[in-house]
This record gives sequence, C-alpha cells and structure tokens, in this order.
Amino acid sequence: MVSCTTVGRDDRVPAAQDTPRTVTVITDGESRQTVTSAATVSDALDEAGIYIGPFDEVDPPLGTQLSTKEDGAPVTITIVRVTESLEVIPENIPYARRIVRSAEMDPEAPPRILQTGVTGLKETSYRIVFRDGLETERWPTTSAIIEPAVDEIVMIGVREDEPGMQITGRLAYISGGRAIILTGSTDSARQLPIEGQLDGRVFQLSPGGHYLLYTIGKGEEAGQTEFRNELWIIPTTEGGLPQSLRVENVLWAGWDPAGLAPLRIAYTTARSISLPPGWEANNDLWLMEVVLNDDPPAPIRLITTMPATFGWWGGTFAWAPTGDRLAYAFADEVGILEIPETLSDDIAGFTSAIEPERTILHTFPAYETHADWAWLPNPVWSADGQLLAFTENTDDGSDFNLVVVNLSTGNVIWTLSNVGIWSIAQWSPMSGDVEQLALSRIDDPAGEENSDYSLWMVDSNGEQARRIFPIDEERGTVARSSQSIAWGPDSNHIAFIFNDELHILNLATGELYRAGSDDAAGSHPTWAPYGAAAGR
Repeated sequence: MVSCTTVGRDDRVPAAQDTPRTVTVITDGESRQTVTSAATVSDALDEAGIYIGPFDEVDPPLGTQLSTKEDGAPVTITIVRVTESLEVIPENIPYARRIVRSAEMDPEAPPRILQTGVTGLKETSYRIVFRDGLETERWPTTSAIIEPAVDEIVMIGVREDEPGMQITGRLAYISGGRAIILTGSTDSARQLPIEGQLDGRVFQLSPGGHYLLYTIGKGEEAGQTEFRNELWIIPTTEGGLPQSLRVENVLWAGWDPAGLAPLRIAYTTARSISLPPGWEANNDLWLMEVVLNDDPPAPIRLITTMPATFGWWGGTFAWAPTGDRLAYAFADEVGILEIPETLSDDIAGFTSAIEPERTILHTFPAYETHADWAWLPNPVWSADGQLLAFTENTDDGSDFNLVVVNLSTGNVIWTLSNVGIWSIAQWSPMSGDVEQLALSRIDDPAGEENSDYSLWMVDSNGEQARRIFPIDEERGTVARSSQSIAWGPDSNHIAFIFNDELHILNLATGELYRAGSDDAAGSHPTWAPYGAAAGR
C-alpha cells in the first residue's frame, strides 16, 4: 500500500486572499465543485481536504496560480492516483535441442531421442505502475531461475566421410566458439587465431572477404553479469593477427557493402547495467573508417540518440547496397536513414556530420513480451536496393508476416502470412534480372515460440513460395538467430544453420553439405564477396 502525504500549510508562505472562484476537481472517479479563495492549486486542494500521494499526478501542477477563465468557466483540476506494486510472475524457460552425431547410426534412420527435453521455470519480479487503478507500465526488475531447463538430446546418423563441396569466395562461421573460415572448398576449413570468447553480437566478413569484424565478450572476464564486449578485426589470410578497434559495448556493427577504399563500418552502442538484459541501448549511430595501423581515424557520431519504443533494447540496422542509406527497425517501426556527407572542421580539430534524415516506412503494433527482452524485425535489402523485406507483428500479436516494401514508392507490394516470430530473410545476389528471397518459416503457425522452422524460398514478386529444406521427414529447426542464413556470391549456393549445424545447399544441383561430424554448435554464417566487391 502506498502511503499518502498531506499538503500542509505550515511550510508555505500564506497567500493573499483573492476573489472567490469555482474550482472543479476530478479525482477518484468523481467530479466535485468547490468555491475557494486559494491562490494556488495546492492551497485549493488542501482547503478541500483532498490528499495528494507522493506519486499522484496533478494537472495543472500544485504550484500553479489559480485564475478564472475569461468565459467564466470554472478552473478544472485533474488528479490521477498513481500507485506501484511489485509482482513476481513465474515464466517457462524453453528447452534447447542438442544434436549428437554418430557414425554407427544409419544416416537415413529417423532421429533418436536420447533425453527428453523439460521446460524450466524462472520467476521474474516486475515493477507495476497503476494510474487510477489501471495498469499502465510494467518493468522487469530481477529474474531468478527456479528450475533450469533440461535439453532435449537427439542422436542422428552421419557418414564417416562427408563428401566435400566446392564453393566460391570465403565463408566464415562460428563452430563451438571458434571462428572457422572456408576458402574455395569445404575441405579447406581453417580456424582463425582469435583470443577471447566470441559473443556473436557481431560476426561479419568485409565485402571482399579479406577481414572479419567481430565482438569479444568481456563481462565474464571481469566477473560481472552485465553486458560488456569489444569490437575487433582480423585479416582472413594465414598469419593475420587480430586488432582491437577500441570500441566497447557494441550492440550492432556492419560493413558498408559499397566501401572498399577505404573500408568503413557503422555501429551502435549500449550502457552496461546490472538489471536484465544487462544493457540499456544508447540508440546512437557511428561511422568509422577501418585502417589497420596505430593511428586510425576517429569515429564519426551521426546520431546521439534516437527516440524509440522499447528503446532500452535497441534497434536493428542494415546497410543499403549503395552505402548511402541504412535501414533501421525498432519494436514498432521500420525506416530509412540517409547517410550524410561528413564535414571537416580544421579549426576545431574534429570531424562531424549532419544528423541523418530519418524516414519512417512502415509501422505496426509493438509485440508485448512482458519480459526482459523485446522483439525486433530484421530488415534486409534486395541486391538492387529497390526492395526492403522485414517481418511485422499483427494487430493482436498472434501472427507475424513477411512484408516487402518498394522503396521508390514506399508501398507494400506483397506480404507472406504466418512466417513466425523468429522468421528471418535474406535476398539473393542478382542473377541476371532474377532475385530470390530465402527465409526461415515456422512449421506450425499455431505453435508456440519454440516451434521448428524450415528454410523456404520465394520469388521477388512474392510468388512461388516453396519449402526447400528439409524436404523429407527430418526433424529440426533453422536457427532463430538473426544471422542464420547467408547467400554465396554466385546465387546458386546458400548456407544456413539447421539443428545447430552449418549446411550448404547447391540450389542448382540439390547437393547438400553438412559441416563436421562433431558436436560443436555452428552459428553466424557470413559469406563474401558481396556488394561492391562482388565480381572482382
């Protein structure tokens, strides 16, 4: 119960008497009128015996001078009773699926469940704010695991000697916490000499594939639970050594696909906090030229902070193929940021830029998770820069649709319904005048958040939607990470994570490669060349 305080007279300077006036007070579900000679709102409420709690909202504010309106209408004072409570809510923890691969099991045999998955339980404390008895805000404060989830363990058969596959360009991915790169063939797997723990927040090859941009987690090293990481780069050639870019607490970073000389990146940052999820997004935006020497150029801050729904979680971003725009997405909108020309100020000794112009393309209801995470779309550009694809939440939050917008008109040109909350998409490179959109799509639209996803393909006009993997009764799911699908440079190959394992599919021949026979989890495929480096 929130205690109330009385607005007293002893600590105020007595106000001079004035002409009596009529005041209407709206509070506690009723409206009352009183005649008063009080000079301020606070005096009038005190005179009427109306108590104001420490969190109550008074309009106009308590110190406002009372005055009769010119039309003779009474002055209206509105009081909103504000209270707070702390509620502990139990929540399920979905179990994960672990894959055990065995060469002694027939690869054609159905998966064998070695351990049944069990949903866990956690209790999250919420600070709830009520205005006039109605809940208006809910914020998670602490979270405690009561019963940890038990992983489902599934055994599948593998061939002792998985045949290799020829690929073009360079393909990198994370396997068991290690950065693995393939060049020319899947038989050429090589581990990059990265020290520290890859947190997966950033993991992307440069347009030409000569460098890998990544983040190393630092929270555990410092014995802390809040979000902390650092941005690094490493050459992908043998003997290349990693170098820190001296940027910490990065939420997103990505290469400019049109920037080759010099290379450049954009990134956003966050502030570490002790409450879940461990960070509070700054919703800023920076540009940096990537130069591997001891005196790199200073980064350029384009945006100090962007207003956003659920702004504490941050946003997602994607470079346009031409490098002059960024698509952004927050919890309830998708839009475009125009990258301005930088301005040098030799007198002041710094480099600055005009803040990017922000254009909102599409809005939709924010998805209420009632937890310490927020759902965001992942916008992706077509290779010609004319189309933008992303998922949206429907009005009631029961379905998620894939939306494709024509950027020249700003109109939605087609929609694919019921793709699932974790659906992600990637446009193929241009092959003549043909583009395709690969996406993960939920197998059971009526399923819950831990349902399985398959790999689908759809033409750029929204037609010929078809499931391409798995095509048989194999059980599993495409990874729910925003970076679980990557196209090869020739548009015939596509890499994706299925059952925590890297798969490479040749769309022209149907040939399929599965990486490795160990139990290391694979994630974050990234393939180059792309952008301005494609075809060089």
